[in-house]
Amino acid sequence: MVLIRWRPPNHRRQVAGFFAFLYGVSGIFVTHSLALSAGWWSYGWNALMLNGLPVDIIIGGAILFGPVFYFAFPRTSPVLICATIMIGMHGVLFTSLVPLVSAGPNWILGVAFVFATAHVPALYLARWTEQNIHLPRRVALLALMYAGLTFGILPSLIMAAMGGEWALSTRSTLWWIGMLSGLAPSFVIGLSAVQMLAVQGLGTAIPLDPTERLVRTGIYTFVRNPMQLSAALSWMVLGAFLGNIWIMAAAIMAWIFVEGVVRWHHRHDLQQRFPEGWAEYRREVPEWLPLWRPHCRAMATLSLNEDMLPDRLLGRLLAKIGSTGLEIRYEAGRARYDNPSDHKSYAGLPALCMALTHGNFITALIGHLILLPVLPLQAMSRTTVSA
Repeated sequence: MVLIRWRPPNHRRQVAGFFAFLYGVSGIFVTHSLALSAGWWSYGWNALMLNGLPVDIIIGGAILFGPVFYFAFPRTSPVLICATIMIGMHGVLFTSLVPLVSAGPNWILGVAFVFATAHVPALYLARWTEQNIHLPRRVALLALMYAGLTFGILPSLIMAAMGGEWALSTRSTLWWIGMLSGLAPSFVIGLSAVQMLAVQGLGTAIPLDPTERLVRTGIYTFVRNPMQLSAALSWMVLGAFLGNIWIMAAAIMAWIFVEGVVRWHHRHDLQQRFPEGWAEYRREVPEWLPLWRPHCRAMATLSLNEDMLPDRLLGRLLAKIGSTGLEIRYEAGRARYDNPSDHKSYAGLPALCMALTHGNFITALIGHLILLPVLPLQAMSRTTVSA
């Protein structure tokens, strides 16, 4: 409160601080859980615990290494802030906190791990959000934040209230293979939605940091709320493999969230910012049950090179299964995908992947699965070349 009254933050800085706090909650929960599993340290009390972690450390650490430090030192390097705290306080005091905290072997590695993956990224997320820079990095950190909150903290809260446990160290290899295989499609749905909002929408999936454009291509030609669908499917799969019906029932929360918050956001934000495009899109694309064939607002163009084997194979596949809203041409050069609904085109492998979104829902998921690593790698490659 003192910091806010002394240096009142504008709206963008408030959003930045809030994002840093949420990332901190997620990051501290995940990293401290891993630290406990690795034996880097242990806690000496059992009051107000979540998954073996003191709740006050989760919340207090997220506040301190989020809005507090960012509002107090907005121009100071997050690495410098965290290194000072880690060396000056943890290096001196950590081993003297018995019985509250008992340090184990290699505890300094655990402290460095927590700072590097939870505290430093939280402060960078705040800085980049306020300055509206480094969108791909912000989106990646927000995705990690969402994953920790949705698939880590929420199930842990449910099990703390209703019973159940993770017991991940006792699970068999077959169990892990089955669970990860079951979660894979839902993760692709959610992550591809985030990626499309960043690449074509020029924004994030969170309404506080919205897109500049209405995204109606890729996974969004099949379903309007892919992120909520992803969360609901993931909770059902996770609950089934953990044998916890209450986690499975959390899918109902996704539906309630859509009915209450998401629809309100659509009505008061998207409908006002995109009055023409949103009405047509809402009418044609369902909220929950994905279309088998995409709803394509405009005709996209795919240029293929007959001399290239991947181009020929893709052309044959699309000719066999059929495509919607896609005109295929054969010409020299790299494959290229152009869609009037997008603000940027795709070339090479991404062009072939985007063409798969014009087949059916399964081919779209395959295309997006490949795009998830390919687009970031291309972006990093361009950055390296330009540097």
